Amino acid sequence: MTIHAIRFGDEGESATRDLVKRYAATAGEPLAGFLRTVEAIDRRHGGTGPLPLEDAPELADAAIVEAHRAGEEDLVLGLAMWAVRHEIALRAVEPVVNALANSSNAARSAPELAAVFGLMQGFIAHFAPALASDLERSNPERPWRVLHVNFAITAIRSEDPALMQHAFDALDGALPDERAGFYAEAMALALGPRIAPAVRDAIASRHRQWTQA
Repeated sequence: MTIHAIRFGDEGESATRDLVKRYAATAGEPLAGFLRTVEAIDRRHGGTGPLPLEDAPELADAAIVEAHRAGEEDLVLGLAMWAVRHEIALRAVEPVVNALANSSNAARSAPELAAVFGLMQGFIAHFAPALASDLERSNPERPWRVLHVNFAITAIRSEDPALMQHAFDALDGALPDERAGFYAEAMALALGPRIAPAVRDAIASRHRQWTQA
């Protein structure tokens, strides 16, 4: 007979408790204080849904920046996911985008890449209201651009046709001025001997579409 533990609270609360348990003992102040605060907020208001707290965005931004300063990139993502669960608009976008990029670079298996892909997809949707206008087109390091390019690269590395199709569609819509250049560069790399035929074909199809257009 298997004995299962009962967990109090919703899934969001459980995720926050797990995050705090993982980092609270080693985090210095003020990061430990931020962790205690987000845990207390979830206990009072639940782990998902909008919060009746005007300073929630400032709290989330400050916590993410502090986690980034401490070099805790998994914690950056955990805190950002807390913000997503509570529908909090974030201004501290760059630490999240950088943490996602490093997670993608560290992934070595298809399941790991798929997990990072899912995180990127969720954050793209969350950041879209603030970033989708993408006015800083002269800046190649702007977060909206980097996030979509890395989303497509992660899909390519996964060698999953469905993920590539989804990421390519997202990139084509988000970066219309850059899609031809992206697929031209990707096509040059796809000609290498280690590239799977399905990956080469997916890239070649987009390359033809946008270079001929």
